[in-house]
Amino acid sequence: MIGALLAALIGRCPNCQRGHMYKSFMKLNDTCSVCQVRFERWNGSWTIAAVMGYSSGAIFAIGLGAWFLHHDMLKGSEKIIIPATVVFTALFYPVCKNISMFMLWNNGFVTVDPPTLVAPPDPPGP
Repeated sequence: MIGALLAALIGRCPNCQRGHMYKSFMKLNDTCSVCQVRFERWNGSWTIAAVMGYSSGAIFAIGLGAWFLHHDMLKGSEKIIIPATVVFTALFYPVCKNISMFMLWNNGFVTVDPPTLVAPPDPPGP
């Protein structure tokens, strides 16, 4: 389980720990190229990562604001806090997505597609 979490944190498939989860910086592959696990099965599966990303951004902003307040530099600090929070949230979002994919995989929601139940068509007769 620790290996799967570490693999997911660096953008690898939590199932096989070899395939890549991402096509680009923020775009997930549909399935793992090695084990064919489907990463996003439902349209709403991104919401976990979004909540984690926005929450971590809010915590970062509060912490940065507290640091400025502690050092008595709060006046005018919004010119630093707001852009820094936006950049932090954008850069940290893929990590949140990786953690959410691991959590979904660990709870059985990220799996290989089941075989189709539709019978293949009969071959044409003579």
